[in-house]
Amino acid sequence: MAQNTDFPGDDDLLDHIAGRAAPEVSARIEAAAEHDPHLAADIALMRGAKAALADATTESPPGALGWARLERSIDRTSFPARWPAWQVAAASAVAAVLLWQFAVVPAFVAGSGGGYVTATGTVKGVSATVAFAPGATEAQVRAVLLAAGATMTGGPSALGLWTLGFADEAARDAALVRMRSATGVVESIQGN
Repeated sequence: MAQNTDFPGDDDLLDHIAGRAAPEVSARIEAAAEHDPHLAADIALMRGAKAALADATTESPPGALGWARLERSIDRTSFPARWPAWQVAAASAVAAVLLWQFAVVPAFVAGSGGGYVTATGTVKGVSATVAFAPGATEAQVRAVLLAAGATMTGGPSALGLWTLGFADEAARDAALVRMRSATGVVESIQGN
């Protein structure tokens, strides 16, 4: 603190600032501070810290008084009475999409007379379900389908099953016989 290491010591300074020092010790400290600017600065700093601490302890402590102060500050905070325009527009857009999805689209589908339609269109004729051998190549599968006169209309399902379409039942029955003999390419086939 002070440049003179003999006097005053830290305890003497603290007692002087707190008002506990003897009058003669306080007088010597004040006289020394007039000749030593560092000592005067230390005393001013300590008095400032003491005043700041005294002010901090006079504020209301947490608890009921702290809650009351918090409630007053919240009451003074103003919240907007209306939503901003962009929020109203966003909510309207979401409502329009939901209305379209759950009211208009089902009305179109119900009006079409058939429910859901595959991307390739509705399948005319009869069908069969086939499971191809795991080692079958695309070229082998294509050759069997062309020879049988079958068209892929759906698949693969979660089980790896494909749906094949045929012009009529006679074409399907002939294809079933032909495809059952394609060992190594067709694992199983069943008419629907």
